[in-house]
Amino acid sequence: MFIKTKKDLLFFLREDAKRNGCERYLYYLVHLLGGAENACAYRYIKCMRMCEYHKNNMSKCFVHKFFYYTYYFKLLRLGHKYNIYIPVNTCGYGLRIMHLSGGGGVLLNAKRIGNYCGFNSGVLIGNKESQEARPTIGDHTAFGPGAKAFGSIEIGSNVFVAANAVVTKNIPDNCVVGGIPAKIIKNRVTDDHAIFAN
Repeated sequence: MFIKTKKDLLFFLREDAKRNGCERYLYYLVHLLGGAENACAYRYIKCMRMCEYHKNNMSKCFVHKFFYYTYYFKLLRLGHKYNIYIPVNTCGYGLRIMHLSGGGGVLLNAKRIGNYCGFNSGVLIGNKESQEARPTIGDHTAFGPGAKAFGSIEIGSNVFVAANAVVTKNIPDNCVVGGIPAKIIKNRVTDDHAIFAN
C-alpha cells in the first residue's frame, strides 16, 4: 500500500505516531525539543511519509515535484543526523524505530516491509550481490538490537528476530529466530501482535 491521497497520508502518520508514542502533537513537540529518541524517530518517519506522498503524485503537477525534492533533501539531512536510512515507499504503516541512543543506526534497505513492524538500534537490512536481492518482510515483525538480514529472502509475519541474529534464509510466519545464521528457536501463534512489534 502506497501513500497516494491525503487520506492515506493522514492514516499512515496517525498509525506511525501511535507506534512511536507521539499521537499527542504537543507531547511530540516538547519531547522533540528535549531530544527524546521516540520523537526523533517519528520526526524522520514523518518526513519520509511526506516525501512518499509527494513522490507518488509527482506526475500530477509541479508542486508535488517541488515538495518531493524539498522533503527528500530534508530526509537525507535527518538520516545523517539520526543515523537512519530507509528508502521511500518501502515500509507499511505503523513503523516503529526504537533506541536510537543505543548507537549503531538503522538501515532498512529492504524490498518491502509490512505494517506494524519494529526495528531496534543496530538493525541492518540489506542486499546481497545486487540491489534487487533484498529481503521482503511481513506484517507485525520485529528485529532486536543488532539483528541483520541479507539477500533475496522472505521473512514472514509475526516474526521476532532476536538480538544480533543474522537472517540469510526464508523465515515462515509466527516464529522466533536467533543465532548466526538465524534458526527457528520456537514457533508462536497468537492474536496479540504487539509482542512481536515492540
